[in-house]
Amino acid sequence: MSLRAESVRDIPVPARRLCGLAWSGQFLWFSEADQGRIMAVDPIAGTVERRIDCPDVRTDLATRDGHLLQVVGGERALRAIDPDSGAIVAETPAPRPGHKLCGLEVSRHGTWFGYEDLGLIDLRDGDGRLLKTIAVTGAVAGLTVSDRHLVYADHPAGSVTVVDLASGLEVVSYAVTGNPTGLTWDGSRIWYCDYTTSHLRAVTLPELSP
Repeated sequence: MSLRAESVRDIPVPARRLCGLAWSGQFLWFSEADQGRIMAVDPIAGTVERRIDCPDVRTDLATRDGHLLQVVGGERALRAIDPDSGAIVAETPAPRPGHKLCGLEVSRHGTWFGYEDLGLIDLRDGDGRLLKTIAVTGAVAGLTVSDRHLVYADHPAGSVTVVDLASGLEVVSYAVTGNPTGLTWDGSRIWYCDYTTSHLRAVTLPELSP
């Protein structure tokens, strides 16, 4: 089933190639490949509050243990960054070398990895052990997770799809404005990077409403 989700908030940002998006509880952090930076945006004022240099930005962004976690480089490694100093804390290889890691999220369940070329989303524990794999029908460009649902972005289709975590089945897809890449959930709304217009957009999905 496919429906349409209209934007309830949109923020233009100084970027051309939007990649990842993460919610820290205070800021929307987004990564941008053209400048090789990660920036923090106040979602109320819509202003950029912080900038961090991050060469080789690729695809998605998440937060873990107080750090930013960015996919970087041709091998799509995971780079942990201190959001205050911008210092690189650690860098680890991608769990499926040679594949297009495009979605990344960290939740109470573990760390989620979405692959554009495989049509798969993996859940792994803190030691990297595979806990679950979910097959999806779209091309994963970004993902986020709530308590009961996973949502992934499909850039070429211009849509976001809700997946039930318990069953691993896709529930519904929503067409959205533009072409989404990074996704995050702030507890009430799904935010996405609209690659086409360089906006951060928020939509409200009934499945994730509090």
